[in-house]
Amino acid sequence: MSSTKSKFRSMTLAQRLKVVNSTYISYPRFDEILDAIEYCHYFSSCKDEPECLFLSGHTGVGKTTIYHTYASKYPQYITCDRTVIPILAVTIPSPATVKAVVSKLLWQLGDPAYEKGSIGKQTIRLIGLIRDCGVQLIILDEFQHFIDRDSAKVLKTVSDWLKTLILDTNLPIVLIGLPEAEQILKLKDHSQLSRRFANRCRLSPFNWHSDSGEEFRTFLHLIESQLPLESDSNLSGLNLARRFYYASDGVVAYTMKLIRYGTYLALQQEKEQLDLSILAVAFEKYVHADKPDKVNPFLSDEFEGEGCVVSRRIPNHLIEIYQPHSGSSGHVEATNSRLRSASKKRRDPAPPTGARERSTRAKLKASSVLTTR
Repeated sequence: MSSTKSKFRSMTLAQRLKVVNSTYISYPRFDEILDAIEYCHYFSSCKDEPECLFLSGHTGVGKTTIYHTYASKYPQYITCDRTVIPILAVTIPSPATVKAVVSKLLWQLGDPAYEKGSIGKQTIRLIGLIRDCGVQLIILDEFQHFIDRDSAKVLKTVSDWLKTLILDTNLPIVLIGLPEAEQILKLKDHSQLSRRFANRCRLSPFNWHSDSGEEFRTFLHLIESQLPLESDSNLSGLNLARRFYYASDGVVAYTMKLIRYGTYLALQQEKEQLDLSILAVAFEKYVHADKPDKVNPFLSDEFEGEGCVVSRRIPNHLIEIYQPHSGSSGHVEATNSRLRSASKKRRDPAPPTGARERSTRAKLKASSVLTTR
């Protein structure tokens, strides 16, 4: 047992759960986008107009985690005469209107009358507070909520308001949303807005086929190195890594749901590693509802290619057996003889340690980041 893992022996259950819930692993694409935001933040003051950024990606790839991670580096603080808020970041409410967004920005800046006045008057107050609070960067998350309105008039209003805010504050703005939100930037009569957001980033899931799963397996290895479990689960071994990839489609959110809930189950059952039976239950609870056509990849050893698994679902009456109970010292048992025999087989070999793997692993730096979502 490594000294890093042995320290968990003295931790309480609550302390261990806090560790797993506050762990996030950075990887190259994640770091590249953080660098792009930092470029907008610091180099806008050196240019005639601010450098803005549009970040798109499908649900679960880590867009919101990115902005929380960046904003956490620049917390607000109080001086003798004011509160300084370097990063003004809000999530756009749904249904979205310009007035709702301005109101939320005013509320974030501490305006007691944040809902009062017309959009024009609110925007004037907003610009004044942005200057008074020393705001350096504005982040607007869930930008696709404007698209949900499906109104050309709404989109034009949003476009005009954004241009005004950029011109009057001369601050960089980072817009974050689903890929379809980009259509706001493509309005025929608003090429100026599109030009200001010419810097566009796309955050995608892991792609097994692009590198035979190398990056994804290294990601799993780094996650496991942070888990508050004393024994290794060999998550990055080819066998388990394929199961994880099939279950998650390479999406970080699903991967973390499986691992976090699996760790919770293991700790409740007084186990020190993640096994197939625990991960099978985690899949049923946190993934299967969103992916009803998928079979449970933690119930079979039969694979057909990368991530293609032949299996069956866990019956509901068996899932109930594995629900954790406070103070329980029982173990999660295998659901069938096939799975029991699989647990006795030899462990998967470690991920390849060739030059390419070492290079990838060097780039993937483990960092514990408090996630708020």
